[in-house]
Amino acid sequence: MFAARCCLAASFAAACLMMSASPARAGAYPERPVRLIVPFPAGSSIDTAARVLARNLAPALGETVFVENKPGAGGTVGAVAAARAAPDGYSIMLGSVAQLIGKAVQPGVAFDPVKDFVPVSLAYRTAAILTVSSQSSVKSAGDLVRWAKDRPGVLNYYSGGVGTAAHLLGATFSTKEGISTLHVPVRTVTDMLPMLEDGVPHFAFFIAPAVQPYVESNRFRALAVSSRERMPQLRVVPTLFELFHDEDLVQESWLGIWAPAGTPAPVVRKLFDATAHAVNSPEFRTAMERQSQQAVASRSPEEFAAYVRAENGKWERLVKAAQMQKE
Repeated sequence: MFAARCCLAASFAAACLMMSASPARAGAYPERPVRLIVPFPAGSSIDTAARVLARNLAPALGETVFVENKPGAGGTVGAVAAARAAPDGYSIMLGSVAQLIGKAVQPGVAFDPVKDFVPVSLAYRTAAILTVSSQSSVKSAGDLVRWAKDRPGVLNYYSGGVGTAAHLLGATFSTKEGISTLHVPVRTVTDMLPMLEDGVPHFAFFIAPAVQPYVESNRFRALAVSSRERMPQLRVVPTLFELFHDEDLVQESWLGIWAPAGTPAPVVRKLFDATAHAVNSPEFRTAMERQSQQAVASRSPEEFAAYVRAENGKWERLVKAAQMQKE
């Protein structure tokens, strides 16, 4: 009887020790450097933003945050690596709308952007800009639609690749406005320049950081932006929603911090607090303004999770409507 009581007491003490140890470990997080996976190439505007974000995450967390670029397959390579990482807060990802669209376009990819991640916080967002050559006779988005309707199948539209947010926006715009166009993917805006200057008002959708310098240098004419509200950097340029009154034409690119599914709630909360601090830092906000992007933090991880779910449903629907889904 005595031995049984001792065994029971020892077991109870061990259980208590285990229960108390887990919060202690979560409370001590982080105890070593944190890896921020960026599923896009080094040198891109996303990479630049990630490095400024990492610099400002570090003092809030009390540990180094280092960027690890894992580009490939439109953001899929990095997403798979992040989804398979240990859910301990030491591997996080700069997740984006690209992962949602990528899954919608190719359902067979080896990750699920909703089930495999815990959303922490939004970090920034930006719009795409509808542009034509500054030499074009087309002066407005309405002019462009009328030109295209008068000449079905003549216009091309350009984006940074098949299955990208800009590709989907071009497809949605063409479908909604009833114009027949051909999608032409290009690697860079520079590759597109001669194609927009051949006398036909071919158009393009690229995110603001990529094309705004060309708008400012009068190489491109900005006809509209895809955000809900006008961009502070382009106040005179209307939104597609203003012009066509269609919610489906409100398509913003955004990025935020995601952690692998199963990451403990106290760790997620620490990551959220650090991200909010970093996003609201003067350095990050200024850097985003210079890149024609808006720094914005979520009010809570739960708010960001709801936003991601809503966005996922929206992109799945738009991909199907645009008939972009692959087997």
